[in-house]
Amino acid sequence: MKMPGINSKNVYAVMNRVENLMQLVKMSLAELTEVLGNSVNAKLLHDFIHSDDQLPQTESASAASVSAAPSKAAKVAGKSKPAVRRKSPRKK
Repeated sequence: MKMPGINSKNVYAVMNRVENLMQLVKMSLAELTEVLGNSVNAKLLHDFIHSDDQLPQTESASAASVSAAPSKAAKVAGKSKPAVRRKSPRKK
């Protein structure tokens, strides 16, 4: 998982000074600056952690919201649609 502000130069400092994500989330901007060693990276991480944007839905959540009604073709044929057949490469 990638997080803004954490890079190959400071990832080990974070891992050595922070026990878990909850502790990371509770850190102030000043604490993050001390851990990351850079105020720009600390601001990026702080803004990411505390952003008001909603997280995108996961695929399982999206699939649960999709209607379970069968397709029109399935209703007509009485079964689900056949899988699309792909042509195999020609032999020389």
